[in-house]
Amino acid sequence: MRADIVGQWVGASRPLNLERNISEAGAHIQAILESIGIQGGLDEDRVKEAWSLLAGDLIAKQTEPVSLRKGCLTLKVLQPAMRYHLEQLKQGLLHKLQSELGAENVTSLRLTIG
Repeated sequence: MRADIVGQWVGASRPLNLERNISEAGAHIQAILESIGIQGGLDEDRVKEAWSLLAGDLIAKQTEPVSLRKGCLTLKVLQPAMRYHLEQLKQGLLHKLQSELGAENVTSLRLTIG
């Protein structure tokens, strides 16, 4: 009875149960990762390490992996001449990346100047 009187006086009924609609963040992480194209659980350090090993010192110093979205690995290349050179080697580099990181994780390679 007291709660009813207080509810009428305040102008609201009992407070909502705030814990009813709360869920753990981990329950949604997999769906978020899949929606942005990261299904295999690759992390940035692993991609950068694999690229530097496969590309070699000269190419790795001139390039940097900047994103991996929906299977497309984007590499930032410092010079247009190096970009042209990498375009010629693109298929071979893609096959090496696929063998290292998984064919389902890396499906294409994109080169940008930056």
